Amino acid sequence: MGTKISAGRKLRDAIATGETLLIPGAHDPLMGRIIERLGFKACMCAGWMTGAHLTTPEPVMTMTEQVETARKVASAVNIPVKSDAGTGYGDPIHVMRAVKEFERAGIAAINIEDQVYPKRASYHRGLEHVIELDEFLRRIEFALKAREDPDFMIFARTDAGKAIGGSWKEVARRTRALKELGVDGVQPMCRTKESMERFRQEYPDNDILLCTTTYFNGIHPDEIRKYGFQMISYPLATIIASVNAVRDLWQGVLETGIAKYDPDKAKAVREEIENAIGLPELWSIEKETVEAAHKDWAGRQVAGYEGFDQKRK
Repeated sequence: MGTKISAGRKLRDAIATGETLLIPGAHDPLMGRIIERLGFKACMCAGWMTGAHLTTPEPVMTMTEQVETARKVASAVNIPVKSDAGTGYGDPIHVMRAVKEFERAGIAAINIEDQVYPKRASYHRGLEHVIELDEFLRRIEFALKAREDPDFMIFARTDAGKAIGGSWKEVARRTRALKELGVDGVQPMCRTKESMERFRQEYPDNDILLCTTTYFNGIHPDEIRKYGFQMISYPLATIIASVNAVRDLWQGVLETGIAKYDPDKAKAVREEIENAIGLPELWSIEKETVEAAHKDWAGRQVAGYEGFDQKRK
């Protein structure tokens, strides 16, 4: 038997190619599967997205809730999963526990940030508070000590650029200190072209792996890469686009009484879902076993497709 490659090793190998990694958010196993089938090399289980998925805002979400959500995604895909790990959920002993739990869950990498703990809900309104650098370094130091698989990746995220009393000079100072500590990569929270330029003015070196996030209608990945960011994640887009589609569908039902959707697209999407969850493999097994007497499927109506012929009246 061959040696199983860990999720962390898969991510490190992808990074080693030098390719820009686009990392969509996946809040459940199905989204992870769809993202993998589209050809992405990794996916992200982000904190805000997990909180939305569980209807529990991220600042009051527990470590266990984040770990279990990420575990379900990781167990469904063969691509590496990166996960938010908040502030590490407490003091050094709690940070160490968190690292071990994410690693045991099959996660490839985590982000640990320099926000205050307990996390504050006002962060999502733009009121950002970060801890002192020494405390953050201690947080990351013990995270690094806790990992058992050396390929498991630990990224340090800093919000100091937009925090109360913060600056991009402080972000650069933290990045240098984190590099010296031996962190696998740094994610300075700069989503706009202006913030990326300001960060790179203060930190022009190309001596550490840099990650960033982006939003709808953002900068093209090629341009982001010019600022030195190799890993680009989309932590909100999947769940926002999903909720928008659901709202549009059911608002239409309230207004017209009809669930309007292009029938060809509905058929294609359903078949994509069935392929993603492995139904064809089960059909094949049943065809040779319990349904062997019914190998001829001619004339059978596929359940759920009864209205397929009612095309665009």
